[in-house]
Amino acid sequence: MLHPTILHHLMLVANLLQQSPFEWASNHIHMVAWPTICLIFWKAGNAWRKFLDTAHKTISQIDNMATNHFPHMEESLQKQDGFLQSMDKNIGRMADVMDRERPF
Repeated sequence: MLHPTILHHLMLVANLLQQSPFEWASNHIHMVAWPTICLIFWKAGNAWRKFLDTAHKTISQIDNMATNHFPHMEESLQKQDGFLQSMDKNIGRMADVMDRERPF
């Protein structure tokens, strides 16, 4: 009489020989498919997490620029606007003086 484990292995081999390759692959596809599916979802999750981190970083940089940089720009533009208005008035005065001093 054969040992029970050897008998079990012989039965498995006999069962394997009775199946077509397609049936065997169909019965054992889960051994490869589930780890592959898990790996794909894990990689996709990491990619999504990196995308969200980049988006949050970009939004915070834009907010930082809006709160810190734009008020300084506005102040600078107001100073330039005042300077240009002053130049416009001075040029207007110079033009009036030149018109009065023309001999013809």
